[in-house]
Amino acid sequence: MKLRWRALLGGVLLLTGILLTACSAEAPDTLTKPPIEEPDDQGQTITINPPVTPKVGDPNAKYVVQTRIADFHLIDNNKGLVWGVTHNELRLYDTHDGGKTWNNISPSENVQFQDKLEYGKDISFTDSRHGWVVRQNLDKTATVILRTADGGQSWDVSALPSGDHVSSIQYVNPTTGWIMAYVNLNEQDQQKLLYHTTDGGATWNKVAQSSGMTSNKSGSGLPDRGSLAGMSFSSNNQGFVAINLDNSVKLYKTLNQGKTWTPVANRIQGCPQAKAEAQQSLKGSSASYWIPVLCYGDKAIKYNGLFTNDTGTQWNGVPLGLSSNINSIIPGRTFLNEKEGWIITETGMSRTMDGGKTWTSLTGNKVLPLKLKDYPRSVKLRFASSSVGWLLLERLDDKKSLLLKTTDGGANWRIL
Repeated sequence: MKLRWRALLGGVLLLTGILLTACSAEAPDTLTKPPIEEPDDQGQTITINPPVTPKVGDPNAKYVVQTRIADFHLIDNNKGLVWGVTHNELRLYDTHDGGKTWNNISPSENVQFQDKLEYGKDISFTDSRHGWVVRQNLDKTATVILRTADGGQSWDVSALPSGDHVSSIQYVNPTTGWIMAYVNLNEQDQQKLLYHTTDGGATWNKVAQSSGMTSNKSGSGLPDRGSLAGMSFSSNNQGFVAINLDNSVKLYKTLNQGKTWTPVANRIQGCPQAKAEAQQSLKGSSASYWIPVLCYGDKAIKYNGLFTNDTGTQWNGVPLGLSSNINSIIPGRTFLNEKEGWIITETGMSRTMDGGKTWTSLTGNKVLPLKLKDYPRSVKLRFASSSVGWLLLERLDDKKSLLLKTTDGGANWRIL
């Protein structure tokens, strides 16, 4: 599992070293060793299957580890992934039995990670076998892309042509994907660069680059102004990006694999200061998405949503009828489709069946209210179906997290 990994990694690191030598007389002291994390970075206990199937009845068939979960990806009712970074090593696990047991599919410890990894930004999976992990550039080293085609049994490695920072990664199938990267120009603005692969991530080609502080007909159509909130594609040709710019959300669409982009109206009403979060896909169609939008007022935040069923050609702005104090913790929000959604606040869970027009509080749960007292921050909330969902909670000190699961649409939750 690790041999091919190390050989390929050596080639990438050697190439990176050559490039660094050409740019500077002194190479960095270490290539893949960022500052070590604090030792009290703890997590929850999960049961790990052994890498080799043991004999039936072996009492040592499974072992237990403790890891702090930073994010997850829910594939279906039974399959999903969780991960975290411990001592700068990526700990990646998958489950095929709804979280009862987990498999260690972590890549080689030779590649070091410094920050939390987020799904859609640093990690992308099209199914339980095909996945990609971004190791963001560290100390001017290469941005490394790890990829697996066998569910993490082995990993190959490639690198972006330059050390740009990645903001989004998405694949529409095991061979075709995009990476949106950026270079910070100042605190608010980013030069945006789009890379495309058709060979599963072995090679990447730059297909678009923003030019100038406003979108222009002679360039890609993407402006340097503003910061990226998200990107997604639903086919080989069609996609969209969301940009936070001047207290508003700017949307762009492409019909030619990202080579050129045109602006699209977002149709949000009565929101003088808006900020988009990363998009979420909706079940039922590969062209359906929604973007959570924060609408800031003087003393409160209103929660809106932008919905599309044609990969961003048209958007429908929807007020969700929810708000909170300006200093409150941002609640977790998710939609399964255009009608069915959930929100988790510091006090509990609510559900809508009419696109956010009305919300019903899900009471009677004994576990969730107790856990919210110790883990008040909602990191992520997702549902694979109307019944099965996962919820990741975090303490305010940012040191411990807790993953929970529901099988009755959010009415009751248990610790995984």
